[in-house]
Amino acid sequence: MLAFDFNDAEKLTTLTFTGRMDTLAVARLNEMLEAEPRMKEWRADQKIVFDLANLEYMASSFIRICVSYAKQASPGQFSMVNCQPFVKKTFKISGLDEVLNIS
Repeated sequence: MLAFDFNDAEKLTTLTFTGRMDTLAVARLNEMLEAEPRMKEWRADQKIVFDLANLEYMASSFIRICVSYAKQASPGQFSMVNCQPFVKKTFKISGLDEVLNIS
């Protein structure tokens, strides 16, 4: 579901998401993010990357998490990588593809 990778030397936090991010999974995801001490210490000047290579489905509540972290990050410090075509299309339709720095 979610794996954390913290690279202090590069000030980089990578969150790798796998499986389905449906409403129930996103509720558990929120709990995991709140329980992870390093996420509480995360600052806007640190780069944060969402790796979505193994994401199979995403509910609107997952999109809300993406937007929330993008807003908290300094310009250019948030990105989403390894996005499946359906992810890119969803964000493009919603007009969030440029805001979220998707690749």
